[in-house]
Amino acid sequence: MTEPTGTGPATWLASLMELLLPRACIGCGWEGGSWCADCLDAELEPTLHRPDPCPPGLPTLATAATYSGSVRNAVLAAKERDRRELDRTLGAMLATAIGLLIASGPVEQRRLGPLWLVPVPASPAARRRRGRDHVSDWTEWAAQRLRADNVAAQRGSALRRVRGGLDSVGLDAGARALNLSGAFVLEPVSPPLSSSLVVVVDDIVTTGATLVAATACVTAGLDLGPAQLGAAVVAATQRR
Repeated sequence: MTEPTGTGPATWLASLMELLLPRACIGCGWEGGSWCADCLDAELEPTLHRPDPCPPGLPTLATAATYSGSVRNAVLAAKERDRRELDRTLGAMLATAIGLLIASGPVEQRRLGPLWLVPVPASPAARRRRGRDHVSDWTEWAAQRLRADNVAAQRGSALRRVRGGLDSVGLDAGARALNLSGAFVLEPVSPPLSSSLVVVVDDIVTTGATLVAATACVTAGLDLGPAQLGAAVVAATQRR
């Protein structure tokens, strides 16, 4: 197979990869890197997304891609198989989604205060099983990418998950929302500036129930206005 020669936004994402060991691309199998630029170019599509049906209380949501193909492979590999060499690119994808959120939001970028990125925390059981909180790690990479682009961004671990709930696979939107009721509490944090944008970050979105529960907790605890809150994910599932 010839070396991929992808161009566009995904090319600089691929250049961020710091490979620990030679690996084949998780998309096409090219033996030159864990995730080649051609596969990233084919998958990367930042967009504002609304689940269908859209749950009440979901803030403006940006996603970097659809949860399919090499994106799905990368998320699962980093999340469940400890492929941490993919973290930096997944974090950069989050940064791309957040950039779209800023550009599309009601807060003018020139007046934007410090950007707070609040990761949706894993349950204690999931953290023990995986040995880490992958969304928190990707959020830190996203913050670094944004700071490199002169956006004052920081990860703020403001949420704590007090219960994990049942496995959400197979649950409809209503059941997912009920399953997540009371799942999050707000850690003691100083309130953000009125010009700050608070972005709740997760890996993927399906029904939006997790983001609604997390953002409701953040909104109530920090007394945020609608223009101060948004959400961003790596990928959105396509419901059938």
